[in-house]
Amino acid sequence: MSENVFYRLAPFLQAFIYGNEWAELRPIQLEACRVMFETDAHLLLASGTASGKTEAAFLPILTLLHEHPSTSVGVLYVSPIKALINDQFLRLGDMLRDAEIPVWHWHGDVGQAHKQKLLKHPSGVLQITPESLESLLINRAHELPRVFGDLQFVVIDEVHVFMDSDRGRQLLCQLARLERLASVQPRRVGLSATLGDYSLAESWLASGSHRSVVTPAVSSGERKIRLALEHFFIGEADAEDQPNEVTDSATDQEPVDQTAALERYVFDSTRDRKALVFVNNRRDAESIIISLRGIAEREGKPDIYHVHHGSISSALREAAEDALREDDRPSVTAATVTLELGIDLGQLERVVQIDAPFSVSSFLQRLGRSGRR
Repeated sequence: MSENVFYRLAPFLQAFIYGNEWAELRPIQLEACRVMFETDAHLLLASGTASGKTEAAFLPILTLLHEHPSTSVGVLYVSPIKALINDQFLRLGDMLRDAEIPVWHWHGDVGQAHKQKLLKHPSGVLQITPESLESLLINRAHELPRVFGDLQFVVIDEVHVFMDSDRGRQLLCQLARLERLASVQPRRVGLSATLGDYSLAESWLASGSHRSVVTPAVSSGERKIRLALEHFFIGEADAEDQPNEVTDSATDQEPVDQTAALERYVFDSTRDRKALVFVNNRRDAESIIISLRGIAEREGKPDIYHVHHGSISSALREAAEDALREDDRPSVTAATVTLELGIDLGQLERVVQIDAPFSVSSFLQRLGRSGRR
């Protein structure tokens, strides 16, 4: 089966697989190819992190686009965050290096020159956020038939983020408007690693269309993750940046600054490693990095610390991502949800979560950043 699917793929994808020394295609990739090649249905890919979902979606899509070239943008990839688009832009660029299918990205950090070039020559794969898609629908409505008139596929990443939310309802409305204005009926492919009820996701993905949804039943395999839990009691005074000292009366020990103990624990846990430190708000991301830099400076250690959240410049976010991807060099980044989703950050050695995430799905996503190699 794997060999048959391999030879069904476009030649440039065969070369990509061979060049990256893949021993075989994964089960989800085989099933995705079967559904996309043999049916006309929408596709929902629901499996664990690092199971190869992105390649599972794009191997058959790019093959079909190669066989039936689009006269406009052929694939619309919708992501909930810009960082995920930037990551997938690089990954798709590798897959399409030897193909005549361009990849474009469009969000607030992308320059106007790049956007104007796409509008002048619409083609290939366009990666975009719902907010930027809304802007296109409002400000470029008269150009939509030319830009999307031969749209064949819509890929929606991190489906669980959109379901049962105002943003998800907005996206469905955008797709309906796009299909009406451009007179197209593209197939949809949804990706997620944290779905519980597949039927709800299938109903959402099919909303407003006349196609059914197929969800392949595949196992993403067993992964072992080592989990450690440490407790630091941070009182109200600590939350206001006033050290809360706790005395152990039983042993008459010196008071312990629990905030400093927490910072020391995080520093020791990430020392000389490639690590992510997840927090639940932007202030905490910046605070922990300032503390880690202070400890490193006092001990004569290099500054390998970065911050990643939505309120810092794109240059600082990209610097953090590049440092995490760089081989054989330690790097520590404190992040909010911006690095939570399906971004491939290379050989992470440790993930630290400070406080409980706001949801189970968020915790699963953050766990999923580890153990990917």
